[in-house]
Amino acid sequence: MKKLNLTFIKNLTLNKADKIFKKLPEEGQEKQIIPFLLNKQIKGAIALACATTLILSGSYSLDYLDSHENNVFSTDSFSILADGKELCKIRDLEQLDTALEELEYDLEEKHQHDLSIENNFQIEPSKAKDKEIISGEELYNILAENASYSILADAIKVDGNQVGVVNSELEAKNVVEKVKNYFTQNYDKESVIEVNTKEKVEISQIKASNTDIQAAEELANYIIKGTDEEQKYVVEEGDTYWTIAEYFNMSLDELISANPSSDSENIQIGEELNLVVPKPFINVQVKRKVTQEEKMPFETEYQYVSYMYNDEEVVERSGKYGISEIEAIITEQNGIQIAKETISESVISEPTTKIVTTGTQDPPPRIGTGTFINPLPGAMISSRFGSRSGGFHRGIDLAKATGSSIKATDGGTVISAGWDGSYGYSILINHGGGYSSRYAHCSDMYVSAGDKVYQGQIIAAVGSTGVSTGPHLHFEIMKYGSVVNPASYIY
Repeated sequence: MKKLNLTFIKNLTLNKADKIFKKLPEEGQEKQIIPFLLNKQIKGAIALACATTLILSGSYSLDYLDSHENNVFSTDSFSILADGKELCKIRDLEQLDTALEELEYDLEEKHQHDLSIENNFQIEPSKAKDKEIISGEELYNILAENASYSILADAIKVDGNQVGVVNSELEAKNVVEKVKNYFTQNYDKESVIEVNTKEKVEISQIKASNTDIQAAEELANYIIKGTDEEQKYVVEEGDTYWTIAEYFNMSLDELISANPSSDSENIQIGEELNLVVPKPFINVQVKRKVTQEEKMPFETEYQYVSYMYNDEEVVERSGKYGISEIEAIITEQNGIQIAKETISESVISEPTTKIVTTGTQDPPPRIGTGTFINPLPGAMISSRFGSRSGGFHRGIDLAKATGSSIKATDGGTVISAGWDGSYGYSILINHGGGYSSRYAHCSDMYVSAGDKVYQGQIIAAVGSTGVSTGPHLHFEIMKYGSVVNPASYIY
């Protein structure tokens, strides 16, 4: 746009005024002419000033438009798109090339690999104001957020199946070592002869997307567990491995294998247990030489008497294991022994034979007789049936030493035998005729659900499991599901 010459306008104005004053009248004529001239002159000056103002304003406006036209009007630009979605606008296509080269260089430095950005960024002509155009730094950041690229990474394959991808061969080797260390961490390193994997493990270089790359620690955990699933349980008061496994419908062995670093015999309140049974992709086999003591089994000798039933037993002398020292080469897979080769053995102590007295009589029928006997003869009643401490006691408590034999009050079928909340280890027997009985707080149980028992059969041992203040038997009798006073029934 051509600019106006302000100096020219100024000179034009001065020349015009000079011409007016040259036309002033000579002396003698001024009284008639001067008022007219002055009036005409003032009007002309005002008009000239207005015209000058308009010209100057127009000139400044044109100058502003010339220098800021991209803030007022949209001009030529380029839109950068990815998958049909506009990411940004730029003026110069060289900006895109420069940003992509810089991003590719930075990614190669980060991964220490040659790589290529695989996005097919589309470029379309567009219109944009200056404020819509992004800087080079902003363009770099947008491309970094949306870039996908392929690098030369390393895959771990187990029996030909790919289980994960990491940045480098070194990382892949470290992952395999982490898996091996997990299953060998508790071994005496000096005893280890060799460590192998059951499966064929290979590491090979592949072309992978950046989204396929996994962190080494995460991949090691995935290989060990065989799954990404996480399920935890925090130990509470009264919990045991047995009750936790039963509650979550697991076997005891499964719970133990899911928590190799936990002491299954002495778990602590607040301890976090894993409930996902591991099924590792890589099974680690360790061959090691050990010297250890082993138990030698004892024999059992029976003595027969006529006054006892043939399913009753009284231990006259406990058996005792012998001890031998062996030197052996054992092979373990994921901590479980799968093979053993004994090299030498020496006896430290001989086993002691167990002597048991049993009867020759056939037991009575395993059905209810309609009468009930005291399930714990010689016990003291420590709490009676009925109101107790603001509540209601559903049975009677019979106190006796831990391990004392508990007998079935009558014959019948075992409905349940196991952990039952505040009852601890408890047995419930159906005697027929609407009657049933319960035996709670046991330390041990000798029957299972579905077993048929006869009157007087030893079914459990006195304990203090569940909510209990000391060793005793909590004994209930129910008639058609409602508790009755046992003292009114037993003799």
